[in-house]
Amino acid sequence: MSIASRLLDIWDLLGGQSPRSQKGLSVALAPGGFVNEVETRIVRGAGERPHADTAGLQATMQQNELVYACIHIKATSARDPRLIVQKQVKSGGKTSYEEESGHPFRQLFMHPNPLMTEGDLMQAAIVSWDISNPRRFFCEKVYTNGLLTELWPLNPACMSPLSSRTPPYDPIGYRWQSGKMRRDYSVDELLIRSAPSWYDPAPLPAALGSVGADSAQTGTILSYFQNGGIPPIFLKYNLPLNDTMRDEIRAKWRTIYGGVGNSGDIGVLDINSDVKEVGSKLDQLASQTLRSVSESRICMVFGVPPLIVYAYVGLLRATYSNLKEAWAGFWDATMSPAFKEWRDFWMWQLLTEFEDEKTIRSEQIRLNYDMSQVSALQDDVDAIQTRARANFQARIIDQNEARAALGYDAVPSGAGAYYSNAPAQPTTTPVKAAKALSTKVTRAGIERKIEKATQAYLVAEYEKAAQAVA
Repeated sequence: MSIASRLLDIWDLLGGQSPRSQKGLSVALAPGGFVNEVETRIVRGAGERPHADTAGLQATMQQNELVYACIHIKATSARDPRLIVQKQVKSGGKTSYEEESGHPFRQLFMHPNPLMTEGDLMQAAIVSWDISNPRRFFCEKVYTNGLLTELWPLNPACMSPLSSRTPPYDPIGYRWQSGKMRRDYSVDELLIRSAPSWYDPAPLPAALGSVGADSAQTGTILSYFQNGGIPPIFLKYNLPLNDTMRDEIRAKWRTIYGGVGNSGDIGVLDINSDVKEVGSKLDQLASQTLRSVSESRICMVFGVPPLIVYAYVGLLRATYSNLKEAWAGFWDATMSPAFKEWRDFWMWQLLTEFEDEKTIRSEQIRLNYDMSQVSALQDDVDAIQTRARANFQARIIDQNEARAALGYDAVPSGAGAYYSNAPAQPTTTPVKAAKALSTKVTRAGIERKIEKATQAYLVAEYEKAAQAVA
């Protein structure tokens, strides 16, 4: 595949122009571990969901702000952790793991191809996994002198399965096609992560109902303002009208009163006509509740707290402490399990290119994520220093251990590497405990007041906007 076609495919995957729509796929595990793919459709109620295929889901991500925000925050958050190779070390009867710098796996993963970094690869993987139906991640493998040297992510919307031409029509590979460009791959030429839809369905198809409601509400508000803030109406005439006369009246009404530019014009009706409103104004729609329900359901499916993507339902109860807690919860409940799944996939599908499977099974070598660059998982600097000083004063750690916790080099033995001379004391006296409790209660009260004031302000502004266009 040429560099130009790879660039096009990566651009499509990360949010560029989506390729032509193709049929959605469903999966079932087949004997031997390969995944058979057959056509499927997502059905809700009596109607079919038109955007359940991968190309349609990509278009949905590009057209709905909240879907884009949820997938984008997951994809960009995946850039911080660093996937490393660790070797088992046994010393003094204890087993530990140390990073092996310069391992061939690490060299490939940190720069998978001339155009991408480790963060780009993980971003492509997260996006592929969340917008494909069924869930898929494809990479083209490039070998140099028998050694895997490059990985090129492929847009799952451009991939379709290939089967043998003779019974029993076993799957033999995949075809990548974007416009007039195409290439056939054997299974050995691809790195594939797949999940049967019966136990790990794609999240976006499950949210399409709420996505549709959210998009419809946005479209309704847009058309409302484009119509000059006038809800749909009927013109009632006390005269018999034929079809031609009706068309002329509609056209004339639109010309004079339709659109934002004519919203302030004065309407003139004669004694034989009357205006009847058949649509609801914004303040009659309970828009706040409807918007909050659809937003919370979309965020729920992706495992993203509404506050960290600044969704309206999250901002209703926004405080700085809530934002920090939301980020911590996002990593604990969503990103951490996802990274564990990806670690297992890379270990069994990619590390085996460089290490014997027996070595991996015996746990002599493994993959692990270095999370030291994930700010949401790091302790506050002041908290670290306070804890280190308190432990040193309580003689739980010595000076060098305290210095290490604070980021300082150790002092030579005999030159001050000692435990604190101060007698061990309770970390908190009754007076200090009472004061801390009082401070905590006061702070909680202030936060509740801020939360109520923020919510009241947002509701008031929303009502003002609704009344302004009423």
